[in-house]
Amino acid sequence: MALTPTQQQVADRLKAAGASLFVPLVGANDIDLAVRGADGQYIELRILEPDASGRAFTMGRFRPKPYVFFLCVTANETWVIPSNIFERFSAGVPGGPTHTLNFDQDDMGETLGERLRIYRDRWMLIAEFRKYRSTLSDPVALQMMLAMG
Repeated sequence: MALTPTQQQVADRLKAAGASLFVPLVGANDIDLAVRGADGQYIELRILEPDASGRAFTMGRFRPKPYVFFLCVTANETWVIPSNIFERFSAGVPGGPTHTLNFDQDDMGETLGERLRIYRDRWMLIAEFRKYRSTLSDPVALQMMLAMG
């Protein structure tokens, strides 16, 4: 199965971060890539491209899982968003038919992109999943963990 240019871009970045990649075969429509990080942990990835607005990403119905990430890819950046963060900050009813995460949306005086900037181009969250797993659902805790090294 051939990768799209966006999927290939993501695959190249993950390989550079030390991750082993697997392309699902038949019947895995909700997974674009499976990854075994440098620490041996298995992670599922869904690669999303923006809507016409440029920084809004829409996902159909899904159930958040700790080992599932949505990679929101624009021309200039990739957002490595855990599935529970996508659900929490997206517009849409939990369990509803669609969820849209718009990084340009105003979120109490700052854009959602500014509020979630800790997830921008953070490939190590996947490659070293086990290290960051306990802080992934809290942007502030994750920021502290990254600052401490």
